[in-house]
Amino acid sequence: MVAGYRAALAIPGVARVVAAVLVCYLLAGMVNLSLLTSATQATASYTIAGAVVAAYSAAVAVSAPIWGRVVDRRGPLWTLAAASTAQATAFVGYITVLVVDAPAPSLIATAAAAGSCTPPASAIAKRIFAKYDDPGSRRALFAISGLFSELVFVVGPLIVGGIVAIAHPTLAVAVTAAVSLAGVWWLRGAPAVRELAAAQAGDPSAEPRRRTGLDAAQLHVLAVVTLGAVAIGALQVSVVAHAAHLGLNPGLFVAGLACGGVLASFTYGARSLPGSLPTQLAVALGLYGVLIVAFGTGPGIVISVVLVLLAGAATGPADAIEALLIADHTPGHAQSEAFAALTTANWLGFAAGSALAGTAIDRAPLWAATTIAGAAALAAALSLVMRLGPEHAG
Repeated sequence: MVAGYRAALAIPGVARVVAAVLVCYLLAGMVNLSLLTSATQATASYTIAGAVVAAYSAAVAVSAPIWGRVVDRRGPLWTLAAASTAQATAFVGYITVLVVDAPAPSLIATAAAAGSCTPPASAIAKRIFAKYDDPGSRRALFAISGLFSELVFVVGPLIVGGIVAIAHPTLAVAVTAAVSLAGVWWLRGAPAVRELAAAQAGDPSAEPRRRTGLDAAQLHVLAVVTLGAVAIGALQVSVVAHAAHLGLNPGLFVAGLACGGVLASFTYGARSLPGSLPTQLAVALGLYGVLIVAFGTGPGIVISVVLVLLAGAATGPADAIEALLIADHTPGHAQSEAFAALTTANWLGFAAGSALAGTAIDRAPLWAATTIAGAAALAAALSLVMRLGPEHAG
């Protein structure tokens, strides 16, 4: 099963990119908890702390495609240097605001600044992965990327939690900033990134072909990604509510989702699935929707754990398939912007799903929230079957 991964990682320069991007991804797994704990400690207000995290998240979502477009126009080296320097400066500003006990708006503003300068490491790595012609290697590399996006939300909170347990939460913010900076500069120094920059600089015909927007096919894929993220966000809230109803630690269900996703992501990278990419994604999202609806019936502990494991497994390969679809629909000179837009779609969808499910659970039984999640996933699956399937048959 690992032969495909060995072949992909044996491509010259790829292992360095994979290792560096894992460090870069840790930012996503660490930043929300470090901001939340530090803001809560400083203000004693969960309302303000929530606003800090929301400001950071919204800024990431809005700025991601902009940074992706900068990569396509200025190249990865300049963009990574500029973004990482700006973000490090913003994090220093946030820490300074914490130390001097400045008003809450300053915390929110500096957190938003840090989010708006998030380096497009994922978009650049995916652009490198997309250039390899061997389908097995591309699938394995995008599966690794999806696997990392699952793992960092397990590892990142553990790191932050460990720091907060022995030191002031401000240190967690500083470590988060340092990890991001180190990962970005490690990635920037990778030969594959420098080769990408040289190839981009040496293509004088690329500039007239650069586009300022996304086409209909790309926008449709991003709409599917957003709907899938709505389903994921709504399910995350639903499992917490269901765990509370059963008198359980919600970590049991959250861990089950993560474990299912990690195992499925790994398996997808190692084995080719039948059908076209849209068909694979439609099946994954369709299964996810059905399992969510079943979870909404409020089953007992054992069946609930099985359902969340299966749901995690159903959606596990989605990140890789979505990135492969974007790669298929986007010429190389515009891929950074398109891959960065995946970040926006995921952040916005997750936020919307979480908010909708939270509102539903406050006013109705569990099935109301899971219906929202299931409907979003099934709508995304149906959309793929109706529109993308014929274009990628076989």
